[in-house]
Amino acid sequence: MFEVYTDGATTGNGKANAPGGWAYVILKDGSLVAQDSGGEIGTTNQRMELTAAINALDYVAEDLCPFDEVEVVTDSAYLHNCYKQKWYLSWQMNGWKNSKKQPVANEDLWRGLIPFFEKVPNGYDFVKVKGHAGNEWNEIVDKMAVRAKESVM
Repeated sequence: MFEVYTDGATTGNGKANAPGGWAYVILKDGSLVAQDSGGEIGTTNQRMELTAAINALDYVAEDLCPFDEVEVVTDSAYLHNCYKQKWYLSWQMNGWKNSKKQPVANEDLWRGLIPFFEKVPNGYDFVKVKGHAGNEWNEIVDKMAVRAKESVM
């Protein structure tokens, strides 16, 4: 069982040259096996949330066995709801247009993330937690993402 905690952080969300950071922590059977973070300039919180998930799941994919389960814990409703409500299936069928017939935001990152959903359809679970509410590992990845953001400021 892999537990993956991800988070993103930004200052001036979406404004030109807005710094952002992402972070993840991965536990396997309760033991810390990996952690990483990074930052970018000119980004949004949603992009950082997705970047954290892509990097974490890419790491997990290298060690994933056929019977492993992966639980992704996030405070991002955007990430959680896309997976749980399968928004991405509608986006793909509608030529990457959302329900308002507008281009899907962050399509480039979703295209990098969706293959993970499809590789292990029953092996992933996404769990939504409230941010800044005392979940130990969520708090840790939040601090890591903020530090990563500050490193590019």
